[in-house]
Amino acid sequence: MRSLSLFAVALLGLSACQSAERATDRAAEGAEDAADATVDVARGAADAVEDAAGAVFGTVADVFDDDDSAYAAAVVRPTSAAGASAQGTVSFRESDGGLMVAISLSGLRPGPHAIHIHQNAACGPGEDGTPGGAAGGHWDPLSSMDHGAPTEELDDKHLGDLGNFEAEADGTADMVVAISPFPTAEYNVAEHAVMIHEGRDDLESDPGGDAGTRVGCGVIEARMP
Repeated sequence: MRSLSLFAVALLGLSACQSAERATDRAAEGAEDAADATVDVARGAADAVEDAAGAVFGTVADVFDDDDSAYAAAVVRPTSAAGASAQGTVSFRESDGGLMVAISLSGLRPGPHAIHIHQNAACGPGEDGTPGGAAGGHWDPLSSMDHGAPTEELDDKHLGDLGNFEAEADGTADMVVAISPFPTAEYNVAEHAVMIHEGRDDLESDPGGDAGTRVGCGVIEARMP
């Protein structure tokens, strides 16, 4: 009888262990399911934010649909700067020996604004919190190291120095700016950022023309073949 009792206790112990293992497995599966659900929710939220941004600002594909001659374009959105509301599109067309920049923007302070191409294909804040700082400095593939006017020789300006444009009294700007010289065959504006500044570029002060806060930015994308 003692042996039978010990055997029964052993069976009960084994059964309890198996039940505990099954419970642990179910708990692990539940945690994994919960983690997957959290990831799905996060992805869904990110997709919703992206969809909402596209609905408000449009997409680069829309720009190419509207401008058959553009080989690169950007959708400009406000930076994180207080009060920034610059938005719209900037597209780029090749011309004989230069570059044509088509600007269609709103939400601007009336008057002159600087427009530049910056090095990085990013528009978020910099590590120090500077609005649009993730775009880096002016695009300078020729290493001129000098800020200048868009009409100056290539050695005397950053290639990203596009000068100024004028916003109307209602805060809009719709125009095409000619940049020459600009070696479009050798240097592609895509995979950089176009930046709109609060103020006027003085076309000489290093490193950025003393143009003020970065109020609008868009990553430049190339037209897909």
